[in-house]
Amino acid sequence: MPTKSNIEWTEMTWNPVTGCTKISQGCKNCYAERMARRLTAMGNGRYRNGFRVTLHPDLLEVPLKWQQPRVVFVNSMSDLFHEDVPESYIASVFVSMRRARQHTFQILTKRAERLAALAPRLPWPENVWMGVSVEDDRVVNRIGYLQQVPAAVRFLSLEPLIGPLEALPLAGVDWAIVGGESGPRARPMKR
Repeated sequence: MPTKSNIEWTEMTWNPVTGCTKISQGCKNCYAERMARRLTAMGNGRYRNGFRVTLHPDLLEVPLKWQQPRVVFVNSMSDLFHEDVPESYIASVFVSMRRARQHTFQILTKRAERLAALAPRLPWPENVWMGVSVEDDRVVNRIGYLQQVPAAVRFLSLEPLIGPLEALPLAGVDWAIVGGESGPRARPMKR
């Protein structure tokens, strides 16, 4: 279910998909995987598959029920552009966001190449913001894929910032979130 968020840059989370797999060094100490283990142990039905990618189509219409405008982080417990999420399901998530115009939806992915490939076939209403995670110079190429996306707002999540970022191509990027790694095994940023 959607929940109020303690994340500073959003108000709510909405997880029509849960679960993920590691794709880069930024995933090493994934907070979502840690939380999913806890929720699984507590018997939460949304995590019956642990941290394997799981679709929750019964949650697609939930944002339409919220009357008051909200800023909503989409899939804080997954990556919408994960290869195990069917394109048709991603399109359904976008249709729900378009219909819930009163809200601002923030999507964040580490799978920027798939994002760029699917973007031309998705609706991009003004209330959908799109971002990519960039944790160090090894994955700065994700920004180029983001720059191809026709989102009203494009943003970067430079977290967990675990290494240097020498040169960021910022053309067409509207916003950036910067932060170190948190949690029990947090790594310091390398210089």
